[in-house]
Amino acid sequence: MDTKELVGVIAGKDPFTESFDRNGCPDGYLFTGSPRPEMGFHFGYFFYLPASLREQPVLIVEGPAVGEIGPMDVACRVVAEKADFELSASGFPHILAGMLGCPVIMPLFPRPQEGESDIYTHALTSMAMAVSDPPLARVDLQLIAMFQDIKNRFAGAGINLYDKFIVKGFSAGGRFAARFTLLHPQYVLAAVGGGNMHSFTLPLRTYQNETLLWPNGIGNADFTEDFDYECYKRVRQLFYMGDQDFNSDVPYGDSYTEEERQQLYRLFGEVDMPDRWNLYQKLVSELGLHNIVCKTNIGLGHRPGADIRGVIVSFLKDILPEAAN
Repeated sequence: MDTKELVGVIAGKDPFTESFDRNGCPDGYLFTGSPRPEMGFHFGYFFYLPASLREQPVLIVEGPAVGEIGPMDVACRVVAEKADFELSASGFPHILAGMLGCPVIMPLFPRPQEGESDIYTHALTSMAMAVSDPPLARVDLQLIAMFQDIKNRFAGAGINLYDKFIVKGFSAGGRFAARFTLLHPQYVLAAVGGGNMHSFTLPLRTYQNETLLWPNGIGNADFTEDFDYECYKRVRQLFYMGDQDFNSDVPYGDSYTEEERQQLYRLFGEVDMPDRWNLYQKLVSELGLHNIVCKTNIGLGHRPGADIRGVIVSFLKDILPEAAN
């Protein structure tokens, strides 16, 4: 079965389009997976299948991250435009998929503003995690349902998709990767996050005799009752920050309540870079989380930077052969 025929089987009733390399040859295929509330997800996803797949592919999840907010219809349109850009031929997720021979999805979770509330789903904030009604309730669980949908699609085409996935992203997408991994380490082969460590979530319920409030930790989060610390320790993770990246989420009400913010300042300090970033690396070492790699990019602000691409590719290639072949 060639790739075009394969994507036709995987896409099913969802239409797909070809993407082309600079020589005019198809280098992959893009389609939008439809929402399937009966399966547990109320938003769709963009899916990119590179022309060449490794023997047992591993799904890459690109965490969404958009700055614009608005009513639900506007928020849905904005995240779809972002996904289309990221998975186009110029986006790094598109390039990474081709280099690794793995498919990539971007869930189309919107970041809507309802009244005075900005439901920052992309960062898995306490306010986002507290939403109890569809369609915005528990987007972390919706992603797991999307993964099962894609796994079923591949199985229908006779391909065994690996039973864990890679989750990566930048800024809010990086926070999504880090926090999703903490919530569901059993599903994650590897996590990559950039521009997201102005704040961090510790895999601890208490620190310095205080109950750690989500997203500082997991002390008050009833959605972490089954947290598996040993499983979390085994997940390979890469986090990177520019030493000139001062684009912190901490001062903003969409990311932290005042109580969460004051606890963060009290326990971890008020200076984002380099103080809290350096503290995180110290804590990672003290907790024995040796599978977490931290990298500082000198002279770089709040953007990924070209050099980090090679680091990410090498990091993931080192993980894939043993796990996926």
